[in-house]
Amino acid sequence: MCGIAGGAGELAPNKRQLAKVLDSIEHRGPDERGMYASLGIALGICRLAIIDVGTGQQPVSNESESIHLVFNGEIYNFMELRNSLALKGHKFHSKGDSEVLVHLYEEYGIDFVQKISGMFAIAIWDSRDESLILIRDRVGKKPLWYAKSKDGSLLFASEVKALIRAGVVTSLRKDAISEVMTFGYINSPRSAYNEINQIPPASIGVWRKGSWSISHYWSPDFSREREISYEEAKEQTKALIKAAVERRLISERPLGSFLSGGIDSTVVTAYMTQLNPGKVKTYSIGFDDPRYDESKFARAISQHLGTEHVEEKLTPDPALILQELSSTLDQPFADSSIIPTYMLAKFARSEVVVALGGDGGDEVFGGYDRYAATPAMQKLNLAMRLASPFAGNLSRHTGLKNRKLKRILGQVQPQASLAARYRAVMALDSEAELSRLLFPGFFSVLESRNFETDFSRAGCRDDLSKMLRSDFERYLPGDLLVKADMATMANSLELRSPLLDHELIEWVTALPSSYKVKGRIGKFMLKDIAQSLVPQELVDRPKMGFAIPRADWLRTGLREMTHDLLTDESAKSRGWFVSREVERILADHMAGHDRDAVIWPMLMLELWARNWLDR
Repeated sequence: MCGIAGGAGELAPNKRQLAKVLDSIEHRGPDERGMYASLGIALGICRLAIIDVGTGQQPVSNESESIHLVFNGEIYNFMELRNSLALKGHKFHSKGDSEVLVHLYEEYGIDFVQKISGMFAIAIWDSRDESLILIRDRVGKKPLWYAKSKDGSLLFASEVKALIRAGVVTSLRKDAISEVMTFGYINSPRSAYNEINQIPPASIGVWRKGSWSISHYWSPDFSREREISYEEAKEQTKALIKAAVERRLISERPLGSFLSGGIDSTVVTAYMTQLNPGKVKTYSIGFDDPRYDESKFARAISQHLGTEHVEEKLTPDPALILQELSSTLDQPFADSSIIPTYMLAKFARSEVVVALGGDGGDEVFGGYDRYAATPAMQKLNLAMRLASPFAGNLSRHTGLKNRKLKRILGQVQPQASLAARYRAVMALDSEAELSRLLFPGFFSVLESRNFETDFSRAGCRDDLSKMLRSDFERYLPGDLLVKADMATMANSLELRSPLLDHELIEWVTALPSSYKVKGRIGKFMLKDIAQSLVPQELVDRPKMGFAIPRADWLRTGLREMTHDLLTDESAKSRGWFVSREVERILADHMAGHDRDAVIWPMLMLELWARNWLDR
């Protein structure tokens, strides 16, 4: 893993300027640096050396030095590609994957991206036609941000903070406040700033002498359903998962696994123990609150698989949030599970440099309860018109402790369509509540309408496919993969995700929906596979998720900090939130009515503003 940065055009940084930009993302690659700079072009990298530690330095170039490249990520099939290129006469001076990419581009042009398997953000300078090419991996594992200037120059980097360090003058995009309050994150291709955007997942950006264009090169096919028996599909799926895990075990640095105790990480770790020589090191996070604690399940699975297991208990720590996380998150981000993810990466990094995780299992295999519940609720629209007042009162009742039941009761409202229903399920709060909380200049329903439009477009064979596609395009790259990347790379740890292997995704997407969600059982096939790897009692239990006791923390250890930050003059002067509404929501929460779903994004926005807007 690495951090990359650079630019093309008159404003491309020189080596001295580029060195300062790389300073801001050194945590992504503390092992070494590399730079290439010439008139009108700059490429830089902070490297975390994983493969070909000795000779894998970047930037890399072809023999004639007409093509230069930096990239962040891993190419898992690089050895096969290297061998095929050698047969075509290409010469190699290193043993890693970065030089393979240069020669692939030289041989096949931009279409080379179709041949590579992995996670990546790639920048290529082709001096033959003076073009800068930016490429992002299929699912959006690795970030790639860019900013265009009025004179046609283009700057790029792995993180927004690097673009700010490069001199990009930014202004707040007002709609971003409403987006974060609605969904908890900002989805590609936007940022919180008007001037900065992302290369979307599975996309290629081409800059050539001031002109700029973006094209899409891959997407799963949600319209086709493969005719295949369940048992045959399961065996092929097992083989694909095992192969995906095996590809991700290539490393010259210490390697381990994140073991949460859930199905996804259990499957990945089980195959690791089969394939990896020696004991696998596993890591998990626990909580004192049993409603959120899966550590005992992780321990039991570790004991069965024979791993070397380490776990840590997590408690509310205002200093952690204020000093570490908020300075790491250069974009507003309100998924509170980044806290355990960050701490998990932090203490795992003391022993390993690479970890495998279960990211993507829910989005690929249909694991969320909402996949079964949302269509069922939409069929009861008429009944909901009568039940919604009662359900709204019950969902706020202090005696109701089951957080999933609270969320379901909160959705007992009539909706015009499945798209509107799913948008409401994914939203943190209702549009009516947010319209009262946000000042008019910052309240926007644009992203909600975009959500529904994208959800309803053609190309899906059934309701489950529509929900999976929506999560694959929004929630996965906008929330989960951002969380994983920022939390791990802040600690100089590489995280690999076998369940997001693109060949596995293509295969599972085309399987019959009943193999994924059967009745009310989500992730049906993956659970079946898990039960073939560990005893059934270890995985046959309700899904818990990687959440924190957020509502309780906001009443206890984080209470004073939250109240001070959201009610002082700095917060009021922004003009984002109506002060009386903020105070009402805080008081409501302290009275026992959980309002953490709206308090947390407010808090994260304010922390972000103090770290990045108030500079």
